[in-house]
Order: sequence, then structure tokens, then C-alpha cells
Amino acid sequence: MEIADSVLNLPTEPRMLDVVREGLSDAKDVRIAVAFTRCSGLALVRDELRGVMSRGGSVRVLTSTYQNVTQPAALDSLLALASSGVETRLQDGPVGFHAKFWWFSGGRSSRCWAGSSNLTKGGLDTNVEWNIRRSDDPSMRLTASQFDALWSRSDVRDLDAEAIRAYGVRCAEAGADRRATLVGDHGPIVRPNEVQLEALAELAALRARGGRRAAIIAATGVGKTYLAAFDARASGARSVLFVSHRLEHLLQAERAFRAVFTDGRRFGVVGGGRRESEADVVFSTVIGVLLDPSLAARTFDYLVIDEFHHVEAPSYEVLRPIRERAFLLGMTATPERQDGRDILEWTDRSVALEVRLPEAIDRGWLLPFHYFGVADETIDFADFPWRRLDQIEDRLSVEARAEYVLTCAIERGFDGPKRATIGFCAGRRHASFMADAFRRRRQVAEVVLGDQGVAERESIYRRLANPSDPLQWVFVADVLNEGVDIPAINSVLFLRPTESSTLFLQQLGRGLRLFPGTEVLTVLDFVGHHRSAWLPIRSLDAPGGNGRRVEVTPGVVMQPPLACEVVLERRTREILEKIKRFTSRREECDHAYLLLREELGRTPMPTDLSRRADVPKLSAFRAAYGSWIDCQRHHGDEPLFAVGRTATDAALVFLNAIELDWQAQRVAPYALVWGLAQNPHDPVAGFEEFFVRHPYWSIERVSLDDSKTWATVRRKLERSLDGVRLADAVLGALGDRLLPEVEGRLLYTIDSDYRSRHEGARLHPSDLHVFDRYDRPDVIRHFGTHYDPTKHNKGVIWFDDDCAIIAKLDTSTAKTRYQYGNRILDDRRFSWTSQNQMAPDNATGRRVVEHAKDQRRLHLFVQSGSHERAFYLGQATVLGVEGSKPMTVTMQFDRPIPDDVRRELEGETSPV
Repeated sequence: MEIADSVLNLPTEPRMLDVVREGLSDAKDVRIAVAFTRCSGLALVRDELRGVMSRGGSVRVLTSTYQNVTQPAALDSLLALASSGVETRLQDGPVGFHAKFWWFSGGRSSRCWAGSSNLTKGGLDTNVEWNIRRSDDPSMRLTASQFDALWSRSDVRDLDAEAIRAYGVRCAEAGADRRATLVGDHGPIVRPNEVQLEALAELAALRARGGRRAAIIAATGVGKTYLAAFDARASGARSVLFVSHRLEHLLQAERAFRAVFTDGRRFGVVGGGRRESEADVVFSTVIGVLLDPSLAARTFDYLVIDEFHHVEAPSYEVLRPIRERAFLLGMTATPERQDGRDILEWTDRSVALEVRLPEAIDRGWLLPFHYFGVADETIDFADFPWRRLDQIEDRLSVEARAEYVLTCAIERGFDGPKRATIGFCAGRRHASFMADAFRRRRQVAEVVLGDQGVAERESIYRRLANPSDPLQWVFVADVLNEGVDIPAINSVLFLRPTESSTLFLQQLGRGLRLFPGTEVLTVLDFVGHHRSAWLPIRSLDAPGGNGRRVEVTPGVVMQPPLACEVVLERRTREILEKIKRFTSRREECDHAYLLLREELGRTPMPTDLSRRADVPKLSAFRAAYGSWIDCQRHHGDEPLFAVGRTATDAALVFLNAIELDWQAQRVAPYALVWGLAQNPHDPVAGFEEFFVRHPYWSIERVSLDDSKTWATVRRKLERSLDGVRLADAVLGALGDRLLPEVEGRLLYTIDSDYRSRHEGARLHPSDLHVFDRYDRPDVIRHFGTHYDPTKHNKGVIWFDDDCAIIAKLDTSTAKTRYQYGNRILDDRRFSWTSQNQMAPDNATGRRVVEHAKDQRRLHLFVQSGSHERAFYLGQATVLGVEGSKPMTVTMQFDRPIPDDVRRELEGETSPV
């Protein structure tokens, strides 16, 4: 992206961060004078500063104690850079120091910048700042001499440990009246926040329609517990049962409900030695309900199931009778299947709110993060004992690694009133070792384990949150993955290889709650040379969000959420590139299959891949192995019915056919296949039973007599049918495995179709973000409706006065008559070829060509090829038209296409 002479940090334009990184990339002489320095800014350019020194260059940084804004921890980090040769001086006197100046010389060109950007996250990235560049020789000479004069002032001193200590004492005294507390100690909350208001409106509308069940899928930290309390109050419920699997969650939930319900009703807890089951609002563990028959028999008005993704565990069956009598609200950040069953069946697939972590960050409901991928070569991962926890802990519990972790953490710093760092460890012994190792290095550290009492754990959390307490490091195992709220956390360490995207995001979410004085969560992930190293990068990719794309390795790009940064050391990039180069798609599938098998405790099925970002899609498994049966055979899990059968066997041909996505426009063909398996002797009755078992699909229910469903199924399963039933060869081979094998495949496609066509909030075109990526269902939702393949599988789709044009650059795989000549002409113009029957003088053509005169808006979406997400290039204006049936239309858009977007569209780079 070309950098102009004036930079304001505006979206889609270069930021001061880009300016500084570019300047440091080739300069030999660097001079920086900034009033404020914070870890949130320094950490983003730390590696580049070292790079200047490694080339034999010179770096001088002048910063100030003015207004106590500069962080003592950032000064510690600057002092650590002295070992690389970076010189730092501190202005510390009565005269206000408000300079913001950046000077680069000796590279491809010399230039200096002055304006409003400090060495902070806001100054370099997110604030609207104004900085102007000068590069003429007189300006460079004048500003260099002025910098030298500042560097030599009497109120400027060399940075050393004593200066930092004295300044730190002053800062502590100035902020002594600040006291950080846990959520629930802030006093009564009088009104819901923005996200809660959205959900409350949806829940009220659901009840008005007669609905009795709903799920809330929301990222950790957006306030699900308070939302439950607000909605229980809004529903008029007199009695409430709040269920969780951990006592710690219940005590926090009780505090939230007490803050919302101020009408004198009785609160009680069942668990941890308390048996207050007669209260109006009861907070109980699942075991508490199992052990208290009177509680299980009560008629509650409102039932809340926290951490709803556990609901398919056998112990939760005790809640089904209560669910039938109460309004059910299930809350989770991760609705992914835990044992192969669909948890949303508990709520009839009714989702009142779904806001995943990237969207929550984009909308300002959670903190942004700075993710630092730190190369971890203290351990040899070549023979790492992935499945042996005791051996994993032994490998990770070494002094050299603990020393390295501490050094890296101090260098990268933190943002907030004090350091509050959580280190996620492999297990109990590893967590204890890390806490002891940090104490041996004169750090104040504690360990939190699952078998500690709630009071002991909460005492440690309060100490960590208290600015006056010296505790800065807490190492954990078995806890803090779910439910515990500690908003003061401002730094997270991932100290073991990540193998689960769900777990990674749960742990990341512990530090994303909004907290006064903290702008950003600092994340250090220690990346080793192992097959899981890419998983965190993929987990952080948010292609439908508002963040800026970053090239992870040559040719591979990702897009973190808004205001988030992914910073990878040079060695980390080399590790990731090498892993990608030598890891085949089949190896990725192998790893995912083994991970699922261990997690589920049984042989995985295709449906277990649903709603998971940490495993490849079913199509990838089929490309790697040929079929799911072949995948199972490869891993020694071949089912008995498949032994000795070849791919041409009737049963295997049938299963292979239903693994495919038929691109059905309605659910009926899949429902009929399910019916053929559920009731082989009366598939029509089986078809009807499908909608009883899956009532949320009633929205697409049709009569078999009035549809083409039978014709579709006969065409897809021609070798597996005998009239209106499955062939005897299929029935005989599969036996009692018939329905499980069918469900294990069909539900994968059915779940994907339901999410595309019926889930997600309906949005407005103003919610679209230029140069973000969207799939077709997302595009349609932004025009106020859900995706309907019978209406929306076209290139031109009108919504009143708004038109979505979805164009592919590569149409070579389409039939000849659908191969269009779409292309990017330059950074502001696009050539689009219309459908074959569109002409400038017919109604469909005129509607496009004359859109400006009629005050209609054209929204252009461009994808590189079929099945790829489309980049939104913004609203387009027709400049000219050539030809007819089809016609070639030249369009122009307001903003120039960024180079990285164009490279990805034209196939030079690919998404992570």
C-alpha cells in the first residue's frame, strides 16, 4: 500500500504503524522523540528496532514522563533493547514535553514525520492522528539538529533502572486511588449494554410468537450472565433455576442476578455444601439437581443452562423434564458438538443471538488483542509425546524455557494499570513448575488448580486484579477455560502447543473483557516446529470482519479482527512456512481425525466436523482419502459392515453418495434419505418423522406428492434404490448401522444448510465493510433477509433499490455459456460481463445501466473463483457499456483496491 505524505490512520489507508515499519525496514540512522511510550505501541515495532541495529545502524529514542502517561513497563522494555544497542533517554522535568517526531535516514530514501502520533497503540494504529512527511535535505538537516538539541537538554537523562524505579513510584502514588475489582462488585447494573439489548429484543419477540426455548451463542466477555438475569426479569419469571457444572460459575452468576433482581426475592445455591433449593432463584450444579429430587421435581418459570455446550453429557438428562415446564435459555461461547450430537436440538435450533469473538471485537464489545508468535526452539518437538500428559509436562518444565518465557513476556510488556498475566499450562505439574520458576527469578507468581477451593482461587484472582498487590503472574491448569470473569487480565501466555481451536479461543477470551485503563490484550504464543503451529493463526482469522489483512508467510494472508495485530518473528514465519511446505492436506486430516477420536472417545463421523474451525472440511477428507470409510480404514477404525467390501459394493456406493453435498435448494431430499433409513418399509412415514425429530426444519417442509423430491433422490441414489425403498444389498450390509451411518453423514450437510439459510442476524447494507470478504449467505443477510438458494443463486440480485452483483474472476470451470470475462482494470475500475440475456435496452439491463439516474445502488462483490469468499469492493457506478446479450459494463468505485486485495483476487496470495 503506497504511503502518501499525509497519514491519518483512517480505515483502508496506511497507518502511522505502516509508516514506522517501512522507515525502520531500511534506515541506518533512526531518531524518535515521543511524549508517550506504552507497551501497546513499542511491542509492535520492537523487532524492527532490533533489525536496524543488526544491520549496523543507530537508533535513538527520546521519550518523557510528562503527565505520567508513559508506562514504567514500557521503559523496562526499552531498557532491555539497550543490549541490542538502542539508546534511550528520558525527559523528566517541569517543562511539558509533547513532541511526536520520527526521523529515518540512510535507506532507500531519507524522510521525517511530525504530527500527533506517540509510541502507543492509539497513536500508531487506532486513533485518528495527523502526521506529515518531509524529505527535502534542508528539512532533514534542520530536524536532525533540533533532535540533537533535545537529546542534550538538561532535563533529559540516560534511561537506567534507577530512573525507571523512581518514575514507577511516582506513577503508583498518582494512581493509588484506583482499585480494580471483579465483575459483580461494581454494584447494581441499572441497564443492559448494547449487545444485551439486541438479544433481549430477540428473546421478547420469540416469546411473543409462543417460543419457549432459545440459545445465546456469544463470545466470552460480552455479558451472557447479566443478559440471562435481564431476560428472566423481563419475562416476568417468579422462579429461576440457573445450572452450571462449576460452583465458581454459580457464585458469580448469583452476584449478577442479585444486582438485577432488587425486589427482595430469595436467592439460594445448591452445591459446595449449600442446599438452598427452596429459594425463588436457585443456582445449582448439575450434580446438585441429580442429588436433590425436590429440586428436579420443581416447576420453574425460567431455566438457564450455562456453558450450554456440555448439555449432551448424560448427567444433563435430569434437566429435560424441567425444560418442558420452563422457558429455556442455553448460553455458550462455543456451540460446537462435544460428542457428535447437536446441542441446538435442545432449543429447537432457536438462536436469539450469535456473536462470535471477531464480531464482538469489531463492535467494540471486547478488547482487541496483539498476538505475538514467538519462536520456541527451547524444545525439540520432533518426537513430542502428544498423547502422554505426564511426558508433555516433563518436556515443558525446564528452566531454560521458563527463563525464555519470562524474558519474552517482559520485553513485550502489557497494557493496563499493572501487569495481570495468565499462563495457560499443559497440566498441574507444569503450572506449579512455572510458578516456582518465576518465583526463583524474583517474580510474584501463583498457581491456580482445579482442586483448590473456590475461596482460595477467588482470593488469588482478587490479588491479581488489585493494582496495589505485587502479584503479576498466575499459572493455571484445568481452570479459567470457561465461566470465570477477571476483567483485569491484560496479558496471556500460551505455554503448550494448541490442539483445539475451541479451547484456544476460550482461553484467549479470558483476557478480552473491557477494563478501565486497558486498551489491548497482549498475547504471547510460543510457536514450535510442530503440526499444530498453524492452528492459532487460523483461529484468529476473521475474513468477514473489519481488520487489516496481514501476510503470514509468502503468499498466505489472514485477517485478524478490527484493531488487532498479529506480529510474527522472522524465525516464527520461517517455522510456519516450513511446516506448511512439508505438511500435506492428508497429514492435516490425519491429525484432525486423531484429535477428534481422542476428544470424542469413539470413531468420528463426518457430522463431528460441523461448526469446528480447527478441523478441515469434509470435502478435504474426501479429497485426501476418497471416502469416509477409506479414512476410517486408514486409521484402523474400519466398521465391521465394511470389512472385505470394495468401493463398488452397493452399501459403500450408497454411503459415498450421501457424503456429497447435493446443493439441494430445500431440505426435502435429505429428509427423504433419512426417512429411507429410519423406516425402510415405509419411507414416507420416515420422511414425516424427520420433521418430528428435527422440528426446526418445518420451515422448509413440503408434501412429497407435490414436489420433485423423489426424482432428486432417485437421480442421486439410482444404484441404491429398489423402487421406493433401499435395495436389499444396502439394507443387508448395513443392518442396524443403517440410520447411524446415514445420520453421521447427512447431518453434516443439513447443519451447514440450516446455518446458511436460517441462522444469523439480518443486517443492513450499511453494515458491509469495504474490502472485507463475505460468502453468499453473508452477502444476502446484509440486505435484510436470509439466503434462499431458489432466489439468490444468481450474479445479480435486487433488494428494492439495492443490487448485489457477485462476480467471479475465474469462470473457467463453468459451462461455456457461463464463462464470463470479468477483470480488474485498475485500482478503481472493474469490467463486468452480464448474464447472457441482459442488454442495455431491456428491463434487466436498463435497471443496472441507469441505476444512478434512478437513485439505485450497485454493490460489487468479487470472488477469485467458485466457492471462494467474495471481496466487497463497495458501491459501484457504471461508467460505460459495450455489447448486448451479454453486455460488458465498466464500473468505478470510490476507494482504490488495496494491493493485497488485488493480489489475493488475482491468485498471487491465498487465505490462511
